[in-house]
Amino acid sequence: MNTQFIIIGAPRTGSTLLVRTLNSIAGLCCHGELLATQVRGYQDGFDPAQASKDERDWRLRRLREARDLDPAHFILSALDRDKVTTGFKALYSALLDVRWHTVQDALKTQKTLKIIHLTRRNSLRRYVSEQIMQSGGANHSAAGGKSDINIKVTIDIAAYQQATSALQAQGDQLLNLFRNHPLLAVTYEQLAEDTSATVSSVCRFLDVDNFPDKIVPALSKVGAADLKESVSNYQELLDHPSTRTLLHED
Repeated sequence: MNTQFIIIGAPRTGSTLLVRTLNSIAGLCCHGELLATQVRGYQDGFDPAQASKDERDWRLRRLREARDLDPAHFILSALDRDKVTTGFKALYSALLDVRWHTVQDALKTQKTLKIIHLTRRNSLRRYVSEQIMQSGGANHSAAGGKSDINIKVTIDIAAYQQATSALQAQGDQLLNLFRNHPLLAVTYEQLAEDTSATVSSVCRFLDVDNFPDKIVPALSKVGAADLKESVSNYQELLDHPSTRTLLHED
């Protein structure tokens, strides 16, 4: 049986970079968000760039109908790729959605299933990045078309604290759900600092034998590194004890 895995994490923790980089390595297949509203990033050789809009729309409908008809079967079938290490990406909220309880039950029974848990040490930067994304800003080189737009957001500190606590609770819930499975913890900061070494460690965890000595990141980060350029109420965050130190951490 091939090695199977899930990448779980909150939004803006580097999952797109990890998924795309893993897909650049021979013998590895990583689907995207199979449990999102639409089935995203299903790996079956389909090239959207070479397809018409009608073909892309038909495929999206077909995948969603197949998933919604029998979610557990859809996910397990997606993971069942002969002689290929196969996984998919799931954000906390998607995997915990009550619609997918049969998926949770099915995955728990796969005792050899491996879990890659993505987190971001700097919760404030994660939250700011999410707010920028929701405002329409590009955050990586694959976003396309908006990389030179400078978007500033105003951060509601209470909302940031609430969102961070909620994500922590969701993460803890999923770790408990998969407490009997092999687990590798990876941070966004590790991925950003040395993508090649971090992805190599992921490959070893997944028992991938032949991977390049130097793994090239599939995406490059886009956007301001200095939060002064991204946050309109920067001084308010600087004055608040819960956000002050995070402003200066990468």
